[in-house]
Amino acid sequence: MTLPSGELAQIVWAETKPLGSAPADGSGSVNGVRRLIAQLAASVDGAGFTRRDVLPSVQDRELGGTVRAILAIAEDARGATAPQSRVIIWEADGETLQLNSTTSPPPPTPWADLAADKITHQLHQPLTNGQTVDVFTRDAATDAGSGGAAVFVNAMTGTGVPSGSAPMAEPRATSKAMPRAGVFLFVVALGLFVLSALGAYGMGVGARLSLGQFVQNARIATGSTGDGLDCTVATTEKPNVLDSVRWRPKPDKAQDCRTQFMAAQSLVASAQYPAPDAKPGSNAARPTTWPEWFASKALEWSSVVNGTMSLVIPFGLALASLSLLFIACGFGITGRALGPIIDERNRMSLTLAQLVIWSVILLSGLLVCGLFNYGFGGLFITELQQQAAAATAAKEVPNNAKIALDAYNLFPSIPFYLALVGGFAVATPFLSRLISNSTVVGTQEQTAPDAASPTQAPRYLADKAGPEKAALSDMVLQEVKGRSDMVDINRVQHVAITGILSISYLLVLFDVVSNIDAVRIVFAATQSASVLTSMPQIDGTFTSLLFVSHAALLGSKVYDKMVPAKREGQDR
Repeated sequence: MTLPSGELAQIVWAETKPLGSAPADGSGSVNGVRRLIAQLAASVDGAGFTRRDVLPSVQDRELGGTVRAILAIAEDARGATAPQSRVIIWEADGETLQLNSTTSPPPPTPWADLAADKITHQLHQPLTNGQTVDVFTRDAATDAGSGGAAVFVNAMTGTGVPSGSAPMAEPRATSKAMPRAGVFLFVVALGLFVLSALGAYGMGVGARLSLGQFVQNARIATGSTGDGLDCTVATTEKPNVLDSVRWRPKPDKAQDCRTQFMAAQSLVASAQYPAPDAKPGSNAARPTTWPEWFASKALEWSSVVNGTMSLVIPFGLALASLSLLFIACGFGITGRALGPIIDERNRMSLTLAQLVIWSVILLSGLLVCGLFNYGFGGLFITELQQQAAAATAAKEVPNNAKIALDAYNLFPSIPFYLALVGGFAVATPFLSRLISNSTVVGTQEQTAPDAASPTQAPRYLADKAGPEKAALSDMVLQEVKGRSDMVDINRVQHVAITGILSISYLLVLFDVVSNIDAVRIVFAATQSASVLTSMPQIDGTFTSLLFVSHAALLGSKVYDKMVPAKREGQDR
């Protein structure tokens, strides 16, 4: 019984869809392979060809020409008679003249046993998922002695394969998870995190203890009088404005505020506190408490210069810790250091990369600044809480302690524009996937998963066979089939702007934590405030640049979905 041309076309489409589009006039190597398959299927009345797939419409913007070519090929092949050449579509190994026999499973009999001169190479075709296939034919006479060998074998669909499964569609184990490496790096990251946290907190405690020693011989309260060196940092006329005129260098070191603060810091760093009953000139020291010992180690480790404190080492450790955390996850799950930025299509994602960058920078800054504030003001907060509770019980109005407590921020606040930066970083990966994987943009047909894709990605998007195929170049290449080897200028711009802004903010953070001056510590104490009240401020220009780059990136994704490219592998 002769197969109808429509059913024949469905067979051809089901078996060759992954080969991509081809010219509508029937020319080209892909159409040539489809013609061979159509003639073979017609000659055996479809025996051994179990797969059928409905063809797209001839009006389809991407595949209309390909469908017309297949329909014409099927109509011409209806009258084909046996015997026709046998066909195999198999995974390539780079040698286009020989059948790849190193696959698992190997090519079925008799293909694996035939000499090279008994088979003819027809096509070497890269697929959209990063794999490559070879197409070979052999004369029907080579069937002799092979029993019921399949006339057609297709590793992409499983047709003719003894197991019935498609070898090229099975998950590959070329990129194995490395759980031991992941766990080891996680432990290292955890250790660095603890060191960073202890260092930042210890420096805060050291600043508080240094201030405590300093005020024993100096006055810091605005408008105060009496004994002691006048080291106030504000005036009675403007009590909330920093005024460091009294901290200017003086020839007499005994009257120099900075020198006296340095002496207090040195005493805390050495943990040599004079005994209460020590005689003048005596070096007798009292036993140190645990916080005093802890603060001395932090100050010794992080160094104190000219009355300033530096959190550079804790901040650097925090950056390393969070970076290693992401790397540990990558090794543990995908076997690659950059695994966290590999998306579901096995491509390195630019939106995920920028999210990781901003997460590491901002979280490191918040960790170090917050713990320094906790070390410096933790006890003060406790005192305020006690005072506020007592005032509440006494029904005092206004409750000044409660007002001060509400205004005191142990954790640094996040400025508005910086919050927008964090919002952009978090929202962009979500919006990117919303555009690609939903019908918010585009049609159901465009969004539908590609059955021939190893990741079941939307049909217009390029993907790769596995995480091992992901590359850094993915972040600057277009992601649409047919253009995935072309540079995307919007992505290059996004990389440049994100790089410039993230490095700029990182350097600002380093500057802030590297120079915590004695004047700022004293001013914080007189204002009943934390030392690092806020993350470094940025302006609207910074945020606008980032917004423009994110908008351009998302806009290009919308355009790519609405105006898809030619399919990869299309003959020209």
